[in-house]
Amino acid sequence: MDLLFVELLGYILFIFAGLMFGLFGSGGSIIMLPILIYLFKLPFEHAKIYSLFLIFLISCFGVLKHYKNNNLKISEVRFFIFPTLIFTAISSFFIFPNIPSHIQFLNIEKQSFLMIIFGVVVFLSSVSLYREKFFSPTYHSKFFLIFIGVFVGLLTGLLGIGGGFIIVPTLLIFANLDIKKAGAISLFMIMLNTLLAIILSVHVLQNFELHFFSQSFSQDWLNSNVIIQLGTGMAIPFALDFIFYLFLSGLIGIIIGIRILNQIDLSLTKKLFSITLMLLSLSIFCIELF
Repeated sequence: MDLLFVELLGYILFIFAGLMFGLFGSGGSIIMLPILIYLFKLPFEHAKIYSLFLIFLISCFGVLKHYKNNNLKISEVRFFIFPTLIFTAISSFFIFPNIPSHIQFLNIEKQSFLMIIFGVVVFLSSVSLYREKFFSPTYHSKFFLIFIGVFVGLLTGLLGIGGGFIIVPTLLIFANLDIKKAGAISLFMIMLNTLLAIILSVHVLQNFELHFFSQSFSQDWLNSNVIIQLGTGMAIPFALDFIFYLFLSGLIGIIIGIRILNQIDLSLTKKLFSITLMLLSLSIFCIELF
């Protein structure tokens, strides 16, 4: 396959990832990682760093756009946000590392086990959203939001993603929010989650240094390369022109998504989101089980 075609396809799919962020406040992080690995042929460790950095930048922009459009209402779910962040960190650093790479009694690899769990959660979320009737409004309480926040944090930390596909349905079903507010809050939480992951990674890795290939960064910043030297000795190159074009693609998508979100019917958006979730879950089952 022609390399130029593959590269263009990757950028187009990044626009789609941004579109998902703009419309639903989720989905982009799940799409970005496979694009970087399967199309741009980055090693997993490199792709994860690129993805984390890009998700943070794109979600930051999305949060600012939603705030400008008056969709961001943090006070309504503050009891959901804090336990989610706390248990994301706990799950990432204490639970996830202690799961064996091969689970003996199920005879399944760790990655497949976690992805199947993720697929089940996504499928149940899609079914709940597609139904005309949702859970009783009596569930909308501080205690219940804290409980769901802990659950979402645990799953987010285990699965190693932004968590939007879990956060948005939770806010729609249990916090009784519309898709605009749920998407805006999801982007805000994804922004905080990725920032937290970056800070914790730097703290854990300790010897974190930046070096530039070019002699003068100011000469041609777009064609410069940055080397992130980790404490483990692994050097991860950051091609700034590559990151810039990926970020620009995601930016175009999120701008289009937020603009469309303010013009289309909310019930239609919710149906599209639920169908997207269902297709994603079925794809995961096919990949992991067959």
